[in-house]
Amino acid sequence: MLALLMLVFQVASVTDIASPRPTGWVTDQAAILDDATEAKLNALAQRLFTSKGIELAIVTVDDVPGTPKQFATKLFNHWGIGAAQTNTGVLVLLVMGKRRLEVETGTGIEAALPAAWLADMQARDMVPRFKQKDFPGGLVAGVEAISAHLGAAPGESTSVAPPGEYRDDGTVVPAGAGASDPGTPGPTVRSEPVRVPPPAYVAPVKDDDDGAPSGAIVGGGLGLLGLGGGAALIARHRRRRRICTTCQPNRRMLPLDEVEDDKHLDEGQRKEENLRSVDYEVLICAGCQQSRTLRHNKWFSGYGTCSSCSYKTASSDSRTIVHATYDHGGQVEVTERCMHCSRVHSYTRYTSQLTRPTSSTGSSSSSSSYSSGGGSSGFGGGSSSGGGAGSSW
Repeated sequence: MLALLMLVFQVASVTDIASPRPTGWVTDQAAILDDATEAKLNALAQRLFTSKGIELAIVTVDDVPGTPKQFATKLFNHWGIGAAQTNTGVLVLLVMGKRRLEVETGTGIEAALPAAWLADMQARDMVPRFKQKDFPGGLVAGVEAISAHLGAAPGESTSVAPPGEYRDDGTVVPAGAGASDPGTPGPTVRSEPVRVPPPAYVAPVKDDDDGAPSGAIVGGGLGLLGLGGGAALIARHRRRRRICTTCQPNRRMLPLDEVEDDKHLDEGQRKEENLRSVDYEVLICAGCQQSRTLRHNKWFSGYGTCSSCSYKTASSDSRTIVHATYDHGGQVEVTERCMHCSRVHSYTRYTSQLTRPTSSTGSSSSSSSYSSGGGSSGFGGGSSSGGGAGSSW
């Protein structure tokens, strides 16, 4: 037993952890992962980065000084996980010596990965496997759940419109009705056929909640596009989403007004619109009567995604229980309330201890060890304010 204990290595600081970038996303300092599992985790993280532009790092260590939560926040900011512009990074940290899991989130992704959802996911998918000493399986299950949750945010859907005929001016009348007399059959109104140009090459990505493609956009033969070319491709992408490709020739789809588009939304979506956390746009093809619902996320609405009903209808209030000092971290009680399904959930979030100021000669290097890293770490320069959730096993 003594020999085994001597093998446990406690890292002294975040600088002792080697960044996995740019070759991968996993640092297995605790040596608990086989090659196949590490390759799978790298593939999952790379797929998330390619599809959503989200940086997700997985780290295992034997032990850390202080609390795992404090260490997770410091390591996240030291590496600068996530893009500096969006702060949508995620760190999955496993501390074997303290039997503790921490999932740290960047400030820009806390609404998409709320602490309540992370805690529920850990209890369901990760902790039971850890208790059975299946640490590789628990990490894979957790990363798969996070990737699926982030990829499930609806971008658009296509469905057949309810009975009626949607005309070129966006109005709806009984099927086959005339323009002047709703009860008199009239000629069919046709939407204008359009020619859809072949798309430039776009690296395989999914739409984000704002309807714009995320990830790298590449122009054929031109390498990475400049800002002007990238904006042009995004505008072109959005125009194509408003064209019905089912009809031949293709037709422009028509936007419905607020009254008519509500008929295509479910109760949760209508609640999101009432709270102004999401704006839905419903398009109709006057030819085949297919509808397409586009989701435009309002990033600064003050509402997050409910971990129970998955609608962006959850608000949160917080109060400080223990203030952070130079000697210890703090505790904040957070209460989340969903305006749609009425779920109320309270949990405690731990904040990092304060960093003592240093002399003028060392202040620059000391502050940089906690602030967003990026650069030499290979990550994008993102930051975390302590969001996320943790679990013990």
